[in-house]
Amino acid sequence: PTAAPKPLVPNFEHIAIIMFENKEFGSVIGNPLMPNYNKLASEYTLLTQYYAVIHPSLPNYIALMGGDTFGITSNCKDCFIAAPSLPDLIEATGRTWKTYQEDMPEPCFVGDTLTYVQKHNPFIYFDPIRLDVARCERSVVPLTALQTDIEADALPNFLFIKPNICNDSHDCDLDVSDAWLTNLLGTLVPALDATGDS
Repeated sequence: PTAAPKPLVPNFEHIAIIMFENKEFGSVIGNPLMPNYNKLASEYTLLTQYYAVIHPSLPNYIALMGGDTFGITSNCKDCFIAAPSLPDLIEATGRTWKTYQEDMPEPCFVGDTLTYVQKHNPFIYFDPIRLDVARCERSVVPLTALQTDIEADALPNFLFIKPNICNDSHDCDLDVSDAWLTNLLGTLVPALDATGDS
């Protein structure tokens, strides 16, 4: 007998990645300071074999969006890459994408502030994004643009949401990140549900 074919991956309307920082599996899973994280982990899929490619942060972000570290081994500021990335593949299928970066001062900003760090924004490192001013300003935006897009019913197909360096647990306690995520999902999930399969 032949095995039944596996079901195809559904054609999702939206995929959202919300990226947090620098905490080991054991410090999050089962931690009472993170009730929302743990509720999500118990109700949905928990990836237990997902590891960093290298340390520090930037090469991992670059690999996530570009499929390679491109030789980057530090949190460099001017190590820009003339290569395609995931957004190019998304656009090639006729879909849309956007990264929402908390505390980024303006669209397509290059540099750091007290709470926003460039090393956590891989999109700005890819020349085809950064050097195309209209594309960059449309798709590499502050997190405040998320509410505008929700209200306009204009969420992209792919969303990459990056909290600032406190809310992502890089610099602040885990309960801060859990509360931030709870608040974000309270706004984002109903908006995604209203648009179809997510």
